[in-house]
Amino acid sequence: MNRSGGVLHLVFSLVAVASCAMAATVQGVVIDEESKSPLARTRVTLAPLPGNPAPAVSVLANERGVYAFSDVQPGWYLIRAMRTGYATAEYGQARPGRPGMPFEVTGDAPANETAESRQIVMRHQAAITGTILDDNSIGIAGWPVSLYNARAPLRRVAQGTTDDRGNFRIGELDPGAYIVRSGGGGLEDASTLVPTYYKYGTAVATAEPVRVRLGETQGFVVIHTVEGQLFELTGDVAVPADFPRNRPIHLTLITDTGLRPIASVAGPFTAVGVPPGPVELLAEGEACAGYQKLAVDRNMFARVDCLPLTPSAVIGAAETALVARRADLAGPGPEHTLTAGDSLAPGHWEFTMRPDASHYLVGIGNDGDNSPPRAAIDGWFGVDIGNAPRLRVTLSDKPASISGAVTSGGKPVIGAPVYLERLNPDAPEMPLQSWSGRADAQGNFVFQSLASGSYRLMSGFDIDEEDLATLNKAIVVILREGDSINQPLELLSQ
Repeated sequence: MNRSGGVLHLVFSLVAVASCAMAATVQGVVIDEESKSPLARTRVTLAPLPGNPAPAVSVLANERGVYAFSDVQPGWYLIRAMRTGYATAEYGQARPGRPGMPFEVTGDAPANETAESRQIVMRHQAAITGTILDDNSIGIAGWPVSLYNARAPLRRVAQGTTDDRGNFRIGELDPGAYIVRSGGGGLEDASTLVPTYYKYGTAVATAEPVRVRLGETQGFVVIHTVEGQLFELTGDVAVPADFPRNRPIHLTLITDTGLRPIASVAGPFTAVGVPPGPVELLAEGEACAGYQKLAVDRNMFARVDCLPLTPSAVIGAAETALVARRADLAGPGPEHTLTAGDSLAPGHWEFTMRPDASHYLVGIGNDGDNSPPRAAIDGWFGVDIGNAPRLRVTLSDKPASISGAVTSGGKPVIGAPVYLERLNPDAPEMPLQSWSGRADAQGNFVFQSLASGSYRLMSGFDIDEEDLATLNKAIVVILREGDSINQPLELLSQ
């Protein structure tokens, strides 16, 4: 028995030594592109390519920007760095903002590899700066500024406030086009300014989008504010007769420039300085809620009934979690997963879910509403709900899929980035939804759980999505329900 146990212990020891010999250390440094200084405390992730069973592992770079992963098993990997204020970067990228190159770990680190071998260069995100001016072209201090995405539906994505000279700076922006608008409000002499768009005017149709690129600060965005009338909104928050009077009712005024609390109890309310345009009123209590949407063009009166809430019912998706977020004029709110007994305040919401590979999401809407569902934007379905929502989720058990291999010169491209977009038939330049993925160690890729429709498919390490010549090289695939299409891809180059 002792001899047998000794032999067994020796076998286990040899296996452990062999396992350690197969592992390797992957290390490098993260630096700032502009200053060439190391970026300490940057989160760095070692991510395996599809097909590699190893888990993703994250570490923080040390005070010299150096990161290290020990005991890395053989296989193909990517290294990704994330830091507030910077675009996500990857080791081996052609330039900042582009996907990096995968690399293979064989078990033995090269003899000449140092802590700086796998260098990651990070570039700041974009920013927009400018000035808000009064009627004498003097900067207005402490004035609100909002940024909106330059595509329908228009949504606020960032906000800021001017400094003592009327200047503003809004950063941490992704590349793209934005609409800039100053807020409304009163001045010292009781005159009022209405929200004004860059480059001029009070209507979104006259707005001129501001386009920014990664690492770029777009300046000289000057808005000459427009004097106009702000309005007074009065009204009453009503509750059922049997509702306890000592419970607070919070009333919020919502515009596309933000949220403003205007009352905390049931009864009369007054809101002054309301800009012209769409306005939402949301009343929320411990067991009641009410909603009202108005188009303000004068001093107005509004009644909001705070009615009892009924837990939301979800029909047709018993085994798949439904994710919800409120989407009011101020933009999408935080996401949360609906659970049994959850109540949703009335108003406009967006819902999505992530079914398994054997299904795809057809639509989400109110039960009993036979009208066609609104088109999903980035996978979210917009639904207007009341105090007793009954949501119907329509799933299909005939999902489509696209798979294939990425090649270059007839050879598979390991870890090639692959991009898929579902085209919008009404606006081809604005896709309904986008996906990205990586080919595996054999150059193969797959996208599953797809709805029927037209899709644009392409692969490349340095693709400019604003370059029409590059987009014209993409392959358009038409999927029908249940299709499983094999589509080879040739790696695109700039």
